[in-house]
Parts: sequence; structure tokens; C-alpha cells
Amino acid sequence: MLSWITTWTPEKGIYAIEKTADCGFDILEISLPASLNLDIQTVKKQLSAHGIEGRYSLILPKNCHLPQYPDQALSLLNKAIDLVVEMEGRFLGGVLHSAIGAFTGSPCTEDERAVIRDVFIAVCRYAEKNGVMLGLEPINRYESYVITAAQEVLDLAIEVQSPALGLMLDTFHMNIE
Repeated sequence: MLSWITTWTPEKGIYAIEKTADCGFDILEISLPASLNLDIQTVKKQLSAHGIEGRYSLILPKNCHLPQYPDQALSLLNKAIDLVVEMEGRFLGGVLHSAIGAFTGSPCTEDERAVIRDVFIAVCRYAEKNGVMLGLEPINRYESYVITAAQEVLDLAIEVQSPALGLMLDTFHMNIE
């Protein structure tokens, strides 16, 4: 989506869908707004009319920065899973672990990692129940201190032990790290 537009509206969305189809692709990543306010029926019709499957991503907003606001993050992630299900999707990926630009001035602590683990245990249970796969995206150290390497996601996946948790790699961030 971000190759064509910066935010989703019905008008901008159809442009991104048409451009995606014109290029011969059959999947479009739709970055969900933090408000989760999306005209679901319109988007579903637009995707279907062009033979495009929607894959959904989310970046936690600052008021849901998981290490500091675990309850708010859990609530938003569960609502995002509900939205993905309503959109007939099977995948939610992205920066589901932290808000971009939220820093403490220190590396991620063991206590913060425990909070993240506990939230993801709960989120993954909900995702499993709803048939949604989560793709956790590590991002570079200039945007987050929480999860910046693929190994950190793999370590979390071992702790969480859920088939609903996977690794989503972004070459932009990988190149920096």
C-alpha cells in the first residue's frame, strides 16, 4: 500500500488496489489505521472486484506502546484481529510490539520482555481461536528499542509457543541492523 498511498481512504484505497492489479500482483498489504476505522464493506468490494487479496498490518500508536501500556496494546491487537476476520483475512503483521519513536533511553529490560511475552501469549490465543496468523516485524534501532532483530522474534516465539506467531521480515530494517 505504501508504494502507492500513505493513508487509506476509499478513494486512495481504490487507487492502490488498481495499481497493484495493474502491476500483476494479487496481494496488497493494507496498513490499518490505529483507530481501526475502515469502511470494511467498501474495501472488501474493491479488493474482490480487482482479484486482490488483502493482507493487513498495524503499527501500535504511542498510547499502546506495549511495554508501557500492555492493557491498551492487548485491547487494540484483539480489535485488529477482529477487523482482519471481518475483512475475511488470515494475517495481521507489522510493528505489533511497540510504537515507532517511543524510547526510554535504555535497552529493552527483562521486565519489559516479560510484559511483551505475557501480552503475546494472550494475543496469540485469541489469534489462534480466530484463525489469524500474526507476523511480528523487527524494526531498526532508530525507530524502536523493543524488537530490532529477527532472533528476538524467534526467541519470543519459543517462549509463547503458538502456531499463530511468526516472523515478518522487512529488508529496509534488516539492512540497517
